[in-house]
Amino acid sequence: MRNKKVHITIIAIFIAIISVSLYYILTEPIKLGLLKEPINLGLLKESINLGLDLKGGTQIILKPTEREGEEVTSEKLEVAIGIIRDRIDRLGISEPLVTKDLSNNIVIQLPGVKDPDTAKEVIGKTAQLEFRLVEGTFISIKGQSWDIVKFDPKKSDPNKGQLIINPEADRVILIEDINTLINSGTVNIIAELVTDPETGELILVRPDLVGADEENSDTEDSSKINTDINIDPEKIIGKIIYDPETRELLLVSGEDESEVGEILVDSRNDAATLVGPALLTGDKLAKAIAGYDTYGEIRVALSFKGEGIDTFAKITSENIGRNLAIVLDEEIKSAPYIKVSIPDGEAEITGIGSIEEAKNVELVLQTGALPVNLHIEESVTVGPTLGMDSLTRGLYAGIIGFILIIIFMFFYYRGLGIFSALGLIIYIIIFWGILAGIDAALTLPGIAGIILTIGMAVDANVIIFERIKEEIIKSKSPRIAIGDGFKNAIRTIVDSNVTTLITAAALYRFGTGPIKGFAVTLSLGVVISMVISLLFTRSIIFLMAGIPRMAAPGFLGVRRRSSE
Repeated sequence: MRNKKVHITIIAIFIAIISVSLYYILTEPIKLGLLKEPINLGLLKESINLGLDLKGGTQIILKPTEREGEEVTSEKLEVAIGIIRDRIDRLGISEPLVTKDLSNNIVIQLPGVKDPDTAKEVIGKTAQLEFRLVEGTFISIKGQSWDIVKFDPKKSDPNKGQLIINPEADRVILIEDINTLINSGTVNIIAELVTDPETGELILVRPDLVGADEENSDTEDSSKINTDINIDPEKIIGKIIYDPETRELLLVSGEDESEVGEILVDSRNDAATLVGPALLTGDKLAKAIAGYDTYGEIRVALSFKGEGIDTFAKITSENIGRNLAIVLDEEIKSAPYIKVSIPDGEAEITGIGSIEEAKNVELVLQTGALPVNLHIEESVTVGPTLGMDSLTRGLYAGIIGFILIIIFMFFYYRGLGIFSALGLIIYIIIFWGILAGIDAALTLPGIAGIILTIGMAVDANVIIFERIKEEIIKSKSPRIAIGDGFKNAIRTIVDSNVTTLITAAALYRFGTGPIKGFAVTLSLGVVISMVISLLFTRSIIFLMAGIPRMAAPGFLGVRRRSSE
């Protein structure tokens, strides 16, 4: 009686698992290519995404560039590929392919992505977090009015880099605090941006330069600001240069061209902002958490570790009264005013538009900074390389294989073939439900793995049924024969499946893209089939053995009993 309750419990558990699987399967109309129109059987719907080879998707090519004179090496590219894979996994994109081409570009293929823009934004981020002091913000002056000089990182004008200057402006100046100008109308001018009349380069000079002739200044071309002036060399702070390789707009010394500062975009207002060198970087970051502060404002809380805590405390104690820019991938996310020293190494990024954007910032910071700068060289939508015809043929192959297996099992094992067929049906439902539940993308190699495991799913049944037949031939009762048959078959079944899982693990570890998909479907199919054979099939056979007709040797596939 106790064993009967155990077997009933096992079957009840499988019924619950089947119900959950059907829940995930029954979600959207099936469009698997067998028919031109979606199959609509009540609630039956398509729940499995197709891979890039069957459905198409997005292909992104990232070009690596050197960072501050550091060479782009194969080792750094491999690290970058690993970080990108991690980011893709956290985005929940299935079956991605991340490889390196002959030009050392990183090629990413994303099958059936729902939001390619978000994927590009997160994947391509270098996640280089820096803390820099704000030196000032550029504004343009026209008469009594002023306007922010904006900054477009995607623009690369060889004359003025990425600055967007009002062509009618009389002057372009660098002011200390844009917020003071907005709130009180007062301004502290730090420097003025002028054009060197000899070289045509943009020069940053102290505001008390003499010899300016504003009436004759060139206001027709925004790349030439205040050209008709006499520049005192002693008052030159530096010159603005644009590096097309790194896409950086730098302020360098006029003598040795060493970097004095960098012009970055303030993501809150697109303003061109001059910042000093990086004082602290993201490699000292312990954690980043997206959420809301006590006032309901979206923010990403940052915590530093070890040496970073001391460095951050020193920066804040030595620069009270200044703004500290929090820079992520060459964009100023926020620039809080330092009121007091912060000794605990806690900071936060504010001014973020949505909680989704905050979570993306958290994601790229948590997965680590890329060791090289990556720029999106190309982003295209690609069509399926194999198409629906290949999918249709694969599905037909699976159906035909399933039918042939059922026919063989019925013919050779008689009544036991019914349990084998039932187990196969349950195997397919659970397998499909898991793929739908984890939102997997099905590729042609993945389909091959599924078809292969359909054949392998009956291997355990064949071994078990043969052992049961041997025990019945020895004139044992059906219940004892079934128990001994399962007991004698378990070790062989486990050993054979473990060796297959080891092979699948090797394919997953060293393979890429579709090969990993094949390994996943193979290992998943092996585990599911083994559990069904050793638990469900055993329980259902034990319960059915209590029915006299089903306990007959002929029903169990034995033609006759052997005599003692």
